[in-house]
Amino acid sequence: MLDLVRETADVPTVEAVAERANVSRRSVFRHFPDSNDLIVAATAHQQQDVDERFPVRDLSRLTPPERVRAVAQRLGRIHEVVTPVARAAHAIRHRNPVVDKLLKADALTYRERLCKMLDVELAPYTATQRELLVRSMIAASSWSHWHSLRRDQGLSVLQARQVVEHTLNALLSTAALN
Repeated sequence: MLDLVRETADVPTVEAVAERANVSRRSVFRHFPDSNDLIVAATAHQQQDVDERFPVRDLSRLTPPERVRAVAQRLGRIHEVVTPVARAAHAIRHRNPVVDKLLKADALTYRERLCKMLDVELAPYTATQRELLVRSMIAASSWSHWHSLRRDQGLSVLQARQVVEHTLNALLSTAALN
């Protein structure tokens, strides 16, 4: 299923998945009672792949600019890998509550990991300041923003990563002034 999504930028039918796997439609439904179960399994598989390929590193020994650069590099790599599946998921989320729920859960995980990677930079702020800063950093480093940089602005991976890094640094330095 994931290969088909990557190739077509669309969520494939159960028939297409069965054909690709060289099994019958009935065999697919033996393992996945409905198409949403197949989507959930494919999502879990991709998340596991991303977690294995891009583990969260201990950034505590890096300077603040080095931490931000490491975060921007990691996010850029992840965004590049997940783009075909993310594009398809975002396209159908409005008509598929399961996909919408998965994307919302992914957003929470993204938030937790971003906060963990930049916990030193976030520590000095009050809860209210930290919340505004985290929301701003999420907007600046999200897949949607990455996709816009790459597709709409036509930036290379390096250029897009530099924009994300610059924006995160600007947000952190502006927050320090307030």
